[in-house]
Amino acid sequence: MVVESSAVVTQEHPVMRWGAVWAGWFVATGIAALLYAFGLAVGFSAFNPQSPEVVARGVSGGAITWMILTWAASLWLGAMFATWFDGRNDTEMGVIRGLAVWGVAVTATTLLVASGLTHLTFAGAVAVVPAEGVPTLDAASVAQYTSRIMWTAFGCALASLATAALGGWLGAHHVHRVYHLRTYARHGVVR
Repeated sequence: MVVESSAVVTQEHPVMRWGAVWAGWFVATGIAALLYAFGLAVGFSAFNPQSPEVVARGVSGGAITWMILTWAASLWLGAMFATWFDGRNDTEMGVIRGLAVWGVAVTATTLLVASGLTHLTFAGAVAVVPAEGVPTLDAASVAQYTSRIMWTAFGCALASLATAALGGWLGAHHVHRVYHLRTYARHGVVR
């Protein structure tokens, strides 16, 4: 007896669900706002504006560390949630979704900072008279502070890039824990 069977193999092309990416970005933004509010509350309660030495020091190491950790933690969780919102267990696409959440966050932040710098430039045309007893900044100090801020921005972007990719991968790897009551087909597996 001859039995002929034909199996149709279909491979699903990976699809980016942008609704999940936007939802992950909103989660990351909410978590970042919460962590920044906490950091500002702690920082302002420890800050003494009457001390010229403290004001002249600029951005502290603790503030820089907090900014990097906030970016890393919020984008890790945002990427993980984006993958959970998508509901697929494809780890490679989880990494891509995490990178997309990171890209949206960095783009939005860059646009906001650029907009703020534009307004600051126009406001800089107005002369600002320093208060009595507050030291003025020389060009070397401004360059040092600018350098410190740019290195902080680079550290935030780099750390959050790695954690967003990891969060997307972990979210896809553990999507079955989120959707444990559902039945779903594994990506690329033919039934």
